[in-house]
Amino acid sequence: MNYGNNTEPDFLPDFNLQHVNHLIHFYQVQKMYLGYFGKVPSSYTFSNRDIEKFHGKFPEKFETNILGKHFRHCIEKKDHAAEIIYILKNEIILEQEPDEVHLYFHDENSAHLHQLLEFLKGFKIEKPDKAHINLIIMQQHGLDNKKIGFTKPDLDLSISYNDDFPEFHDKMLKILKQDNKSGLHLLYGKPGTGKSTYIRYLCGLVKKEIVFLPGQMAQNLDNIAMTKYLIDNPNSVLVIEDAEELIVSRDSQRNSNLAMILNITDGILGESLGIQIIATFNTDVQNIDPALKRKGRLKSAYEFRALVPDKANRLLIEQNMNYSTDKEMTLAEIYNISEEEQYKSPERKVVGFRTALV
Repeated sequence: MNYGNNTEPDFLPDFNLQHVNHLIHFYQVQKMYLGYFGKVPSSYTFSNRDIEKFHGKFPEKFETNILGKHFRHCIEKKDHAAEIIYILKNEIILEQEPDEVHLYFHDENSAHLHQLLEFLKGFKIEKPDKAHINLIIMQQHGLDNKKIGFTKPDLDLSISYNDDFPEFHDKMLKILKQDNKSGLHLLYGKPGTGKSTYIRYLCGLVKKEIVFLPGQMAQNLDNIAMTKYLIDNPNSVLVIEDAEELIVSRDSQRNSNLAMILNITDGILGESLGIQIIATFNTDVQNIDPALKRKGRLKSAYEFRALVPDKANRLLIEQNMNYSTDKEMTLAEIYNISEEEQYKSPERKVVGFRTALV
C-alpha cells in the first residue's frame, strides 16, 4: 500500500500534516476534521456515483479550492479505485472511496458546499431496471429482511394475458400504490397461468417493500415474532404464494393464521400498519373462507386462465415459435414448447397468422 499527502495548507501555518498522518487513522475522517478545524462536522454521503469519472473531473474543476490531499492507493488497482481525502476551503473535507463520496462540513449554508452538491449530482448512475423482493429470514435478534434482486420481466400484459387482464391490473396497481391502506388481493388459477410472473412484474412498479412469505413461515402468522416483524414493516405488501392451507374455509374450525390474515387486512392491526396482502392459490375461489371475500377487505381478485387460441397464437408468433394451436394454452405450455414439438404441430399456419396479425 502507498500512502501520501501533498503540501501543507497555508491556512494553518502551525499545523503539521505529517504529524496528523501518524496520529489519526486514515478512515477516521471525522476525527481528522476535528483536528484540522476544531469542530465536529456534519456530513453527506453520495452512493451510486460514477467514481472513475468523478476522479478525473473533480481535481480539474476545484483545483483552486484544494488545500491538501491524503490518499491510500493499492498499486494493483486503477487510479480511480484510490481512497482520497481532499482538504478544501471553507472548512470542507471530501472523501472519495471506490464506491462512495462523503462530504464533511460545518456550515450547511456555504456557497462552496452548495456548488459541490450540484457538481456531485452530475455523476449519478441511473440504476438498472432491477426490482427486488424481501425474503423473511431468521436472525439472532428476530425476523429480518434479505433483499433478493432480479430483472423485471419484459412483459406486455395485452399479449401475455387475456383481454380482461389489463383493466384488472390498472385497478390493482392503483390500490397497491396507496399509502397506509390495508386490504387483500386474491390471484388464483391453475398452475402455469402466470401468477408468479405477474407478481415479479408488480415488484418493479410498486414503490413499497414487497415481502415474500414462504409457505412454512406463513403457517406461523400468529406468533409473537411475526407480529413484531409486521410492526417493524408497515405500509408494505405481503405476498403469500400457494396459500390454500391458510385461506380455504374451515367452517367452524377457523385457524388462528386465518384470523391473523383477517386482522391484517381489515382489523385493528391492519388499520394501524397499512399492510396489503397478495395471496395466490390454485383452488376454486368458492372454497375460500367467506370472511376473506367481505366487501371492504377484498380489494381485488382475478382468475388467471389459459390463453384463448387467438391470444396463444399471437404470443407464439411473438416468441418466434413455429407452432400454432386451436386450443387454449397456458404461459408455461407456450414457453416450454420443445423444438421437436414445434415441428410436430398439427397446424402449420405460422405465416398466415403473422400476415393476419401484423
